[in-house]
Amino acid sequence: MADTIAAISTASGAGAIGILRLSGPEALPIAYRHLSFFEGALPLSSIKPRNAYTCRFVDGEKKLDQVVFIYFAGPNSFTGEDLCEIHTHGNPILLREALECLFRSGARPAKQGEFTKRAFLNGKIDLNEAEAIGRIIGARSRFELELAQKNAFGEISRLASNLRSQLISLKAECEAEIDFSTEDLTFESLEERKKRIRSISDICSNLLKRSSETETLLERSRVVLYGEPNTGKSSLMNLILGRDRSIISEIPGTTRDYISEDFLLSGVPIRLIDTAGVRETGDKIEKMGIERSEKEFSQADVRLFVIDVSQKNDWNKFAEENRSKLEGAIVAANKSDIRDPSWDPQYILKKNYPGTVLVEVSCKSRQGLDTLVSEISFKLQGLESSEDYVLLEERNRFHFSSITRSLENCLTLMEEGAPAEIYIKEIDSALEQIGEVNGRVDTEEILGRIFSKFCVGK
Repeated sequence: MADTIAAISTASGAGAIGILRLSGPEALPIAYRHLSFFEGALPLSSIKPRNAYTCRFVDGEKKLDQVVFIYFAGPNSFTGEDLCEIHTHGNPILLREALECLFRSGARPAKQGEFTKRAFLNGKIDLNEAEAIGRIIGARSRFELELAQKNAFGEISRLASNLRSQLISLKAECEAEIDFSTEDLTFESLEERKKRIRSISDICSNLLKRSSETETLLERSRVVLYGEPNTGKSSLMNLILGRDRSIISEIPGTTRDYISEDFLLSGVPIRLIDTAGVRETGDKIEKMGIERSEKEFSQADVRLFVIDVSQKNDWNKFAEENRSKLEGAIVAANKSDIRDPSWDPQYILKKNYPGTVLVEVSCKSRQGLDTLVSEISFKLQGLESSEDYVLLEERNRFHFSSITRSLENCLTLMEEGAPAEIYIKEIDSALEQIGEVNGRVDTEEILGRIFSKFCVGK
């Protein structure tokens, strides 16, 4: 890459510090033309890599700002090229003016993701790590950030390298059998070979399954509040959100359609949905709202069944009639501070419905609210930790799916009695795909699509 690129690398808007970044063979000479050192003239050859210099940024005779300048000599830089950073005060007008100076001195504007693309092309990072940087920048939650950080530190790359080693070993065994079939040598049995192939295939299948579950969670899990009118669903939604979102009224049927709000719960993206109160009604519009409530509740990732325990009720009968809705749900026993003598949580708990959790709460006193939020988080599979989840980009989902197909085809051929010369082609195909995972990408079109998602300056 013969040209030198420049861009503002800090977020748009005013801030304490703004950073200009240059990368390329002329990065140092271009930056040097605009630096005026306090201790007097400093020869270009005297600038040491990784030293911070306090100096002025100038445009000819005009002083623009007092800056900190750092030079990173290639290949020991982020991009693998000569790279310079100029730290200015974070005024957007000032940054733009300084950037225009660099352009006039020979740099060109960097394209989206071009710094990271150069790091990849120069072998400083692999493609998984490059994609993870984009995810780190754009992460919408702590959960997504932790997953992106794991990829940035090489988790997917190490897994792919391990699988590649296993496939190479498998291929070597097959080729040895083909080349030395007439020799008096001992090779692994067909069953042992099939076992090894199944093991690799299972790893890829499990990875895809975990990735699918992760993507579902990243797309926001649906937590649905359901129950009869005036049980306190809207009040509970407002308390969980920490602000008034749903209209609260003692008049039954106030909520006629579901209301939803996206927010983060313990760092996890959640869509909280307040539904219309379920009751017998002749109002056609309210009936439509109730039908939608039933649908939302049935499709929820976490079902929150809100009941009013301040009312006299036959709770044993209630539990029997609502068994299908109670199973697997969190039961929020609201108004527990003014509970009716007829209420006893054992009427529901003693049924031992699978997955049912009961929490006594009071929207008025906030009693039990923290416990309820904890139970919702737990139902969302304990996402305080991202340990059991994996984040795969669309490109890698394709490659791991292709590997799985190739290995399954290989097993089918082996079951059919095909010779090693035939089924080894499927192993070759799997090896080609695993090579693509860590970035053996040859087309400019694919690279352009990946790095175009990045911000300019990264």
